[in-house]
This record gives sequence, structure tokens and C-alpha cells, in this order.
Amino acid sequence: MQKILAPILLATFCGFALVTVHEAFGHGFGSETMPPVLIGGKNVTLSMGEYQLTPDSAQNSKVITIMLYETNTKKPISDVTFHVIASRHDVVLFDHTFQRHDGDLDINIITTDSKEVTIKEESGTGWLGSLVGSKSNAAIITGSIFETGGLYDFKVEILTAGSYFDKLDPPITYDVGLSIPDTKSYKTKDSVGTDQTIGIITYYDQISDFEFASNDKSVKFKMPFDWSEKNINQVSVVHQEIRIPKSFGDLLSSKYVVHVNGFKLPENAVIIDDYSAPDRLVHIIANRNDVAELGKNVITDNYMEFVLQPSGQKTALLTYTTNAQYSITLEHFPEPLLAGSDAEFLFEIREMPQNKTVAVPYDFVMIQNDKEIFKKTGTTDKSVQNKIQFQMPNNISGATTLRFENIGNNQYASADFPLAIQAPNMSTPLFPISLFSFSSQSGAKVNGNYQVDVTWFPSNLQIDEESEFVFTIRDVSTGNPVPNTDYEFVIIQNEKEIFRKQGFTSSGGDYVNYQFANGQQGTHLIRIENIGKSDQLVEIPVTVTPEFPLGQMLVFLASFTVIFAIRSRIFSGQK
Repeated sequence: MQKILAPILLATFCGFALVTVHEAFGHGFGSETMPPVLIGGKNVTLSMGEYQLTPDSAQNSKVITIMLYETNTKKPISDVTFHVIASRHDVVLFDHTFQRHDGDLDINIITTDSKEVTIKEESGTGWLGSLVGSKSNAAIITGSIFETGGLYDFKVEILTAGSYFDKLDPPITYDVGLSIPDTKSYKTKDSVGTDQTIGIITYYDQISDFEFASNDKSVKFKMPFDWSEKNINQVSVVHQEIRIPKSFGDLLSSKYVVHVNGFKLPENAVIIDDYSAPDRLVHIIANRNDVAELGKNVITDNYMEFVLQPSGQKTALLTYTTNAQYSITLEHFPEPLLAGSDAEFLFEIREMPQNKTVAVPYDFVMIQNDKEIFKKTGTTDKSVQNKIQFQMPNNISGATTLRFENIGNNQYASADFPLAIQAPNMSTPLFPISLFSFSSQSGAKVNGNYQVDVTWFPSNLQIDEESEFVFTIRDVSTGNPVPNTDYEFVIIQNEKEIFRKQGFTSSGGDYVNYQFANGQQGTHLIRIENIGKSDQLVEIPVTVTPEFPLGQMLVFLASFTVIFAIRSRIFSGQK
């Protein structure tokens, strides 16, 4: 008996444009074409696929298509007898023999609450076959089957081909794994306690153990997977789609890193789509080579564990205007954007389909909670990267929309970038924070020559605790550290200087220690000035946490013994 093994996951994803990604996979379409076999002196091919009447896999109507045709001419084979057995997790869902004179079998599956599975064949296409454009007589299967997405196993035997009277001995047998997309929604809270919903559409098998961790901004979930070499060789692609609300500031990033069972996927396996849906869509696409490479290292044999996190590495954002006339690339500094701090935006506007930079008027608008917080009108310079600098307001944080409007004086040419603004007093800032130097000339800020990357410890600055500020001074044009650079480190509170230290970066970096005293709680301005004995400086606001109130201190002292024991155990475990 000839046996052909092939899982139907999705059409091959690699090389498709992002718009194609959304259309091809967003509707749960999957298909596979089997290798040709010889029947009656002709090479014949079996194709099989699944699609749905709606893109939501929770809907109760699905269509399985099976067709046998001559490989060279693409003409259907006549008088085909199909014996089809469908199962899931070794439980048989239906077992039936179908005959099709044109070799084209459509199985319309209607999921109901009935425990009894019924199979009905109509002489015409029937109402469902007409609706989806079925070319052959309709086979309608109803019952409590195909209720959820995931992997389904199909055994398809070709008993006759070319004549109902000439049975194939032995029959041609195909074992096929068909993946039906499954949609899940998970409610969670972001780092500031706001309710958020993350959606995941899996195009391989059902997922479990979802978790969002606000401390490291990671999305984690598991999916069953057979890591045997036999199964890996059959995989075309494993595709997961994560839907992130554009109000979910913790997860808004220009780049993401994905690990599977602890091993990092290639960068091109992660694609961001900000314009095909109201939410941000992050596609994780592991092709056969990616899965095979993972299989060399994986020690478990029954699941994939996905971990998605925003990347600390800066990369450009890309989107298209609503009328598809222009593409816009955007970079911003620092990463993340900080309330009350200077921000710099670099962008290019290109006209499509020529994909050439153009000189066009535009409106640059920052919006939060449906309120405009900044607006600038300008005209792009097509020969250089365009730049906008301004100070972020002190009283905003969280998800913010950067909108380009009226590009080329066209009200329909607009595009949105979802961004996250971090409050300066957040307990877990994303370090290092990149600041860009400037000087003041006639009351206006002029861009400087330095980038200063700053980190401080502890991240939550507190009274009567030694704090350390670590920084690197870089050449803004090359990104390389600048050795032998003079600077002055200054701390200002309530517009009064409370600390100043002169220093020298022998290798481009240095650090300054300072202990905030009682009464110095609140907002401070950290300033590094006179960089390279010039008038250039950088600055950033920070917040110092006050001492414990008396009541909290008493509780702390009462539980000191327990806390000390826990800390001792943790630290001893880290050594």
C-alpha cells in the first residue's frame, strides 16, 4: 500500500507581502497538494483544503474540499470513490464513503449540539453549497464535531478512479493533518492596572497556559507539538497571530523578540501589521527550516512554548496611509519616550508605487485620550530624513497616537503610529535611556553632537539609599562612545541646584553616586552639561520615593525577621 503523509497547515507564507498575509491567513484558509501518483498510466494529484464562511473560527460552518485531478492537464478524474475518515485525538468524528463523477468532493460541516453525527448527500448543491460556490454535489455533515480549531487527522482512500467498476488494488491512501484556526481572547491588566484584552489566533493547534507578565512585558503560551523528525519533515509553517490593543502601552514596540522553548526565532519570523485591523497584529511565522532548527535543540516532545517580548533594540516603524498613496517610516528617540523629556522623531514619506521620497506638506499630530497634545505643520525634504523635536508634556503617559494628516493636502492621506510614553516615576524604566544633547541659542534649542545613554540603580530611586547613575557619551552620528570627554553632572530640585560633580570619561563612560537625603523626595532634574567643554547638555526628570510613613515603618519592623529570611534565601540561591 502506498502511503503519503502531509499535514495541511497553511499555504507557504514566506515571500508574501503583509497585505497578502492578512488575506491569506486571516480567513483560516489552508490547502495542500499531494505528490502525484500513477493510476491507469496517468499521473494524478490529490488536493485538499479547508475554508470557512466567516473569518471567525468560532462560527459553525466549515467546508472541507477534496479533489483528484490529472497532474499535467489539471482536469478532474471521473468516477472517483473517496473513503474519508476524520478524527481528532484518536477519536473518530466520521467515517463515510463518497462517490463523485467529477472527482470534486465538498464536505460541508455544520457544528450543532447534537451528539448524533448525520451525513446527508444531496443531488444538487444545496443551500450551503450554493452559498460557498460548491461545484459538486453537496455532502452535509452535522453534529457536535469541529467545535474548536486545532489539528484534525484525515485518512483519505481512493478506491476507484476513472471508473466505478475498476477498484484500485491496493487503494491509494493519504494521511493528512488539517489545521483549522482557533481564536482565543485573554483578559489581563497592564503595568498601570488598566484592563486589556489580548487575542491569539493559532493556525496550527489549540493553545493553553496563557500568561502576560508585566514585569518583563512578556506574552507566553503553549501549544501541542510533535517534535519527531517525521512530523517536522511534514510541517510547512507554524503561524500564530497575536492581537494587541493599540492602548496597551506595555506591548507597543517597534520590534519584538520571540523564543520557542527558550530558543530565539529569526527576526524575519516576526511581522508587525498596524493597518489591517484596529488592533496591532503581530504574526509569528516559523517555516519548516525554522522548526527543524528548533528541533535540534528541543528536549521536550509534546509542546511549543512561545514567549513574545518587546525588543530593546531600536528599529524603524513602517505604515501606509489610509488611501495607500504614501508609505511612512518613523524612528523616535529616546526609546521609550519619556514624559517631560525631549523627544526626537525622524521620518520619511514615500509615494507609492514608485516608492520614492517626495516633498509634500503634512500635519504631525500627537493625540492622547482623543485630545491633541502637540501639532506641527511642515513640508518634507525629499533629499534628507525629516526631523521634529519637542519636549513631551509632563502630565501624560501610556498609549499615545502619532498621526500624520493631510499629506499632500489630501484629507484622505493619513496614517497612525501607536506609541507608548513612559512616566518618569515608573518603577521599571527601560534602560538604558538615550538622550540627545542640545544647546540654547537666543532662547531656542539647537541640536548637538552627543547621545548620552543613562541608567540608574536602583530603578526606583529612594530617600537615604545610595543611588548610582551610569552613563555613556556617544557621537550622535556614529553611535560610538567618545573617550576622554569632560562633563558636569548636576541634580536640580525646585529649580535649585543641590548637587554638582565634574568628571571625565576615559573610555566614553562613567558613573556618579549620590544619596538623596530626607526632605529631597519628589521630582528632580538630572542634567549632564558642558559635555566636551561645550555648551551642550542633556537632561531628564526623575522621581525620588519618600521615606516610609510611621505606620508603614512599624509594620515593616514587625515583619523584619520574615523578610530577612526570605531575602537571605533568595541571595544565597543566586550565588
